[in-house]
Amino acid sequence: MEIEKLGKEYDLTVDWRPFFLRPETPPEGSPLPAYVRERMKDPNDPLKRRAEREGLKMVRRDVVPSTRRAHEAAEFAKARGKLEPMNAELLKAYWTEGKDLYSFDVLREAAAKAGLDPDELQRELEKGTYRAAVEDGVREAHEMGIHAVPTFIFDDRLAVQGAQELPVFRLAMQQLGAKPSK
Repeated sequence: MEIEKLGKEYDLTVDWRPFFLRPETPPEGSPLPAYVRERMKDPNDPLKRRAEREGLKMVRRDVVPSTRRAHEAAEFAKARGKLEPMNAELLKAYWTEGKDLYSFDVLREAAAKAGLDPDELQRELEKGTYRAAVEDGVREAHEMGIHAVPTFIFDDRLAVQGAQELPVFRLAMQQLGAKPSK
């Protein structure tokens, strides 16, 4: 959301890349770590407070789904010029609706809403067509030292990690010498 706001001030291109925050997550998901469950209970949790300010609903969950298929689905969408709408649907399914991003039903629904053929999506994912692209992207992220979601890299020179507020992104643009375009 903040990066979209920044895009209204600066000329940006967002290039979504895969990253597994918890690569060991099995297909059925894994329990949410206790420290995260505790943080989510905190009424002053900054992420929760920001979501409320923006009018967004965040669903609490006890299980973290595997995102492997979702990343492959994103690559499928990217190859068809529909990455932005697909990512929007996947983010909504996860954060607002609390859905399992490993489920073909969830991925098919997101694909249909993004203007993609859900049958083709499932066929391609079952064949493993985009598995290597996802693994390559994740390996590249590790080689770059990325270890947080989200991570934003500006001009291949500056990284901003985590769900930051708009002023942090503006400062990054200033550090790069970028001038507002709008």
